[in-house]
Parts: sequence; C-alpha cells; structure tokens
Amino acid sequence: MAPLVHAVAGHPVESSCSPLLMLITVGRLEEAGVSGLSLETTQALRIDAVDVDAAIAAIGAFPEAAEAERMRLQIKARLRTAPKAHAPDPPRFTKASGHWLSLTSPLKHQIGSWRCTDGAQGLRSVNAIRIDEHGIHSAGTDGAGVVAVARLAGSPPDGGAVLRMRGGGGAARSTAHAWVKAGGRLHLLEGRRPLSPRPEQAILVGAEVPAVLGIDFDGGSDDLGAEKHLVPRYQGEVVRHDGALSGNVLDGRWMLVAQHLEAWRSLWAPELRDVLPSITDLMADLLAVEAMMDEA
Repeated sequence: MAPLVHAVAGHPVESSCSPLLMLITVGRLEEAGVSGLSLETTQALRIDAVDVDAAIAAIGAFPEAAEAERMRLQIKARLRTAPKAHAPDPPRFTKASGHWLSLTSPLKHQIGSWRCTDGAQGLRSVNAIRIDEHGIHSAGTDGAGVVAVARLAGSPPDGGAVLRMRGGGGAARSTAHAWVKAGGRLHLLEGRRPLSPRPEQAILVGAEVPAVLGIDFDGGSDDLGAEKHLVPRYQGEVVRHDGALSGNVLDGRWMLVAQHLEAWRSLWAPELRDVLPSITDLMADLLAVEAMMDEA
C-alpha cells in the first residue's frame, strides 16, 4: 500500500492540530472498514514555510517527525476504548497514494495555476491542496467550516441571521461568502484591512441588529456583542471550554475540525464522504487524544 502523505504548511505550524486530525480521521476510516488506506502508512508532516511553492516542492521529501509515531500510539489507544464506527458497506479509498496539504497563514493567499473545486482561488482563500498524477487541485474550507459549526451550536445563518465579523484575510473572506451564500447577513467591523472582495449579494447591517455569532479574525477581541463567539485560534494558547457547544464562547478547534472534514469531502476523497466521522465525534477524538498525549 503506497503511503498517503499529508502536511500542514505555513508559519508557524509547530502547534498545529492538523497532523493529529489527519491521523485520527484515517484511523476512524480504517476502523469503519474502508480499504486502501492505513493509519500505519499515512504520513503526517509539518512544513514551516512562507512560500507555497516551496511547501509543495518539499512535501515529497520532507521527513516525518518522531512525534507522528507518538500520535499513532495514542490514537490506537483511543480507538480501543471509543465506540466503534464500522460502516455496513464501506467504499474503497481510490487515491491510495498522493500528497495533500493543509495551508495556514501566510500561504492562503498565494494562489497558483491550480484546478480549483469551489471558487476559493478567486477569493484568495485556498487552504487545502491535493497533488496527484493529474496536477494540483485546490479548495477553500474556512467558510464551510464556520457555517457547519454555527449550525451545530444553534446559531445558523438561515433566514438572514447576522454574523458580526472583523477581518479581511483569507479566512474572513471565505467565511463572509459562505455565510451570505447560506442565507445570512453581515455586520462588518473595521479591522486591520478591509474585506475585499465582499459577497456580491451581501446584506450588510449595522450594530443595532443583534448578531447570532461573532468572530474576530484579527485576534483583537473575543467579545463582539454577539450571542455566541467563535475564537478563530487553534495554535498556541487557545480557549478550550472543554469542547462545549452550549457555552457563549466556542473553541476554535471546532472550526478546524469542520474545515478538515470539508477538505476530505470536497477535495481529498469525496468518495468517502458518507463514512467520514461526524464533526462532534472527531472533536471528541481530538480532545481525548490531546489529553492522553499531555498525560503521557
């Protein structure tokens, strides 16, 4: 079985959860009976880079850190004790070899001549890449991740619900477009840079309109006066809140987990979309494995 290689690339990446999420997801799919992929043969890398072309060139030769084997051991321990997820008629993984990248800052806006599945290149908000014999394919999953988490938390965009947001970077652009496309409205706060491009059909409201969700992508405040706040940080010091969705502040890991699963569905392996773990199950696995690694 040829190895599947996944890397998170950007600067900094030393605290990124993406390698752990990749290995957990592969472990869950293998447990569900999906053939053609294996936790043992999947490589999870971190590539510290400020240039996306350099990251793409490096993924094939970059060595896997010893940390990855520690992750595998803890994931196996988690799978032994967690509820099983065997699928009745699991599909086969058809991309048994390949190179996948998760892009973080400052690489999201560095767009190449790639095949894009969802219009993310036009927004300069690509955060997922698949490299195979047919070339380089890209997608942007930030916005889809935010919308999915908002729905889980009981704060969906449906019916014109308001997202109060500060920021103009790739994640903010992706989120604004996804929120509006899902039927929501926006209250945009002044940040370090303006949001451009804005969704063409965006309905902008003022501060007097209540917001169901607030996100400060500039990192200045976790309180924008919304009913709930999603903290868009998942590296370094983060607000965990025990992974709860019922509180007023949502751990940024929810956004990362939702984005990761969306990359599998829309770009990496769409044929496995029906057997992927749920957002809540993958979040539970992530928190459990992180706790086990902290204790080890």
